[in-house]
Amino acid sequence: MFSETIKLLTGVAAISLFAVAPAYASARYHLKLAHVITAGTPIDVAANRLAELVRQRTNGEVEIKVFPASQLGGERAIIEGVQLGTIEMSFTTTGAIGGFAPEFHVLDLPFLFQGYEAAYTYLDGEHGGKLLNLLDRKGIHGVVYFENGWRNFTTSKNPIKRPSDMRGQKIRVMESPMYMGLIKTLNGTPMPMAYSELPNALRQKVIDGQENPAVNVYSARMYESQPYMIKDQHTYNVFIFKVNGKVWKALPASIRKTIETTAVEVRDFQRKLNREADATFVKRLEDKGMKVYVPNKEEIKAWQTATAPLWEDAKKIVTPALIAEAAQFRADWEAGKYKAEELKYIENFKRIPVPLDDVMKNFK
Repeated sequence: MFSETIKLLTGVAAISLFAVAPAYASARYHLKLAHVITAGTPIDVAANRLAELVRQRTNGEVEIKVFPASQLGGERAIIEGVQLGTIEMSFTTTGAIGGFAPEFHVLDLPFLFQGYEAAYTYLDGEHGGKLLNLLDRKGIHGVVYFENGWRNFTTSKNPIKRPSDMRGQKIRVMESPMYMGLIKTLNGTPMPMAYSELPNALRQKVIDGQENPAVNVYSARMYESQPYMIKDQHTYNVFIFKVNGKVWKALPASIRKTIETTAVEVRDFQRKLNREADATFVKRLEDKGMKVYVPNKEEIKAWQTATAPLWEDAKKIVTPALIAEAAQFRADWEAGKYKAEELKYIENFKRIPVPLDDVMKNFK
């Protein structure tokens, strides 16, 4: 797997990590890190970067092997594996983790975040930390949030420009009551299924459409069956980096600290890479013939109004207190109360170099 990882990252800036290969002692800790997204995507590049940096910084004591593209199962199976300890680490989305800790569904409220910096402020601060701590009761240690990106609708049935265009459409969603509620609110029919089953379901027209970030739409070749897309950005989606609780506690404190600090560093790298890749993937989707509609501010307000009832319905899924906290955060952000945090992220991201061109070479 290590040699395959090197091949995967050839030409990527992260390859500099391999340029000088010091002699390491045999690994003491062997950890598997699983996710469901295609190899070579920003999240997979980040997984391999994390693995190599941790190996370097522990002098070879920790070896993390990355298993992308559902090699170890779908997201639910991966999380169960982390619980059992058969998989030590994983990146999975909120849709799946909500089945284990429903409080995470608060992150799936439509139009919760006004932009990237709003999402980062919420996730990296008290609100996101409180959610991660809830995983302890499930035998899982939550570390940080990586980025999946803004979720957008695609379809084969008809162009989607207004909320009314969703009526009657069968839309694949994550196995999440919040996402099923989103489609019902828009008068569509939610079709929950694992991500690994999605491309084939689209090709066979079992469903009309789906919603995912542009990187996933492109890397899974959904453009072959989905001619229409709207860049509505109804939710900002994350990957939660987590470790089996017993494995985490068994690691020496120094190694836990190394993993934590490295994860934060790689998290920021991955976010910068992913957000820069998003626009490129949208352009490539258009080059493949997909018609991408970008709504204006007034049209986005119509989508916000149409999905607003879900905020009330979500109180049946998530405690009303969490919904209220999310609503207060959104109001405070819009009022400019987090301006300092916003500027901090903007300045920090200017200093992070990312190998966008080299990553995009993985996708034709």
